[in-house]
Amino acid sequence: MYSFLMRVILFSFLFISTLFADNHILEQENFEAWQFTCVSEQNQKICDLRELVFDSNTNEVVSYLSITINPENLTQMQIAFPHAVNLKSPVKLQIDDNDPLDLNYAYCNQSACFVAEIVGENFVNFFKAGNQISLKVLFLDNREATITYSLSGFTAGYSKLSSSRVN
Repeated sequence: MYSFLMRVILFSFLFISTLFADNHILEQENFEAWQFTCVSEQNQKICDLRELVFDSNTNEVVSYLSITINPENLTQMQIAFPHAVNLKSPVKLQIDDNDPLDLNYAYCNQSACFVAEIVGENFVNFFKAGNQISLKVLFLDNREATITYSLSGFTAGYSKLSSSRVN
């Protein structure tokens, strides 16, 4: 009986928290591979444009790339990676066949390790003109992995993100 009651309480909590989380979403729209979302946090509207990359075997999120526009009207890019990455080795970001850029990890939290950068208009224009982003990361056991993001829909999504900025 106790086990059954605990399952009911847990299910109720999960169901109610899902409903509560949905109440925070103000706006959501898909732009091919990219998703634009605005949420309400502490009475502020916060919007981002993101793409998730899933492991084909487990269907778990391997990485995500998020673009936001900060209060100073600067574009910020954040990329999440699993904890098993070698933090001393830079991430190689390449758009199509352009020269790769080295990006350093900014921080790790309980969920993942992150690259976080302020990016200029020229960098955004490379995203808009490109077809895909390839990220090469080195794991702690010296295996290299390539994570690929599609840029399909980025231009339309970024336009939506830019126009959603609240001054």
